[in-house]
Amino acid sequence: MSFKHVLVPLFGLDSDRTALDAALIVARAHQAHVQALHAVADPLKTTPLMVDVGVAIAEVVAAAERHAEARSAQAKSAFDGWMRANNVALGDRPEPHPSATAEFRAEKGQESELLARFGRLTDLIIMARPKSEQALDLVAVAVEDALFSAGRPVLLIPSDCTPAQLEAMMNGAAIISWNGSIEAIRSISAALPLLGDRPRVRVINVQDSHAGVQSAADLVHYLAWHGISASVGEGAEMGGSIAEKLLLAAREVDAGLLVMGAYTHSRLKHLVLGGVTSHMIDAANVPVFMTH
Repeated sequence: MSFKHVLVPLFGLDSDRTALDAALIVARAHQAHVQALHAVADPLKTTPLMVDVGVAIAEVVAAAERHAEARSAQAKSAFDGWMRANNVALGDRPEPHPSATAEFRAEKGQESELLARFGRLTDLIIMARPKSEQALDLVAVAVEDALFSAGRPVLLIPSDCTPAQLEAMMNGAAIISWNGSIEAIRSISAALPLLGDRPRVRVINVQDSHAGVQSAADLVHYLAWHGISASVGEGAEMGGSIAEKLLLAAREVDAGLLVMGAYTHSRLKHLVLGGVTSHMIDAANVPVFMTH
């Protein structure tokens, strides 16, 4: 089992390069293909029609066009610079390659529609979490679209990840969040190609509302069938929220990867009350692998 096709949405943000760097590490480990996708906004669809308020619609559309062009140019520049710096082979066909191949696609349309269209035919979607709040909102929506509309696993990378931290994402310690939910086991199953050959894999039991499910020890036994040596951590006894427990556990073992189910409660409950997934999207300082 391996990842052979990795999708990287590019937003025209500084964090795009981190997402590409993470994708390259995954792709080289699996001799995979990286498809970089940029959604070119259509100003006529994204600009609200303002009637009888004295606003020159043509000027608003022109400004939106300039913004879209600038984002597209930055996305393409990030991709081209990344290709040159890493000597990545350009290609778009599933032919054998000893390392990794990549391609850039700019498609006009809504980000959500394109993520659903291209995301359903990929093995893994990788994005980087930017630092600015406005940019983070953009990426957070894209993460939700990838999880719900594409139905594929998402690997979210902090934008300030160093090369050493990206390497640890592949071969360092890992934390697994376990609550017995369908989302948790889907995420763990999807992450199996990333969990082997690690010095430590710790399962943190965060069961809160899934009574009667199999225990963390049962999960450890299951992972052993895949050659993954794991142990049960003590996350349940830590103070704070579930998200804080997981991030604390990750810091304790200097984890390079955190694996968890995404949105194990309804989207409405997360919208009203917040949740572990939202906290991770907003604040996780470690790469997070999640699936809905």
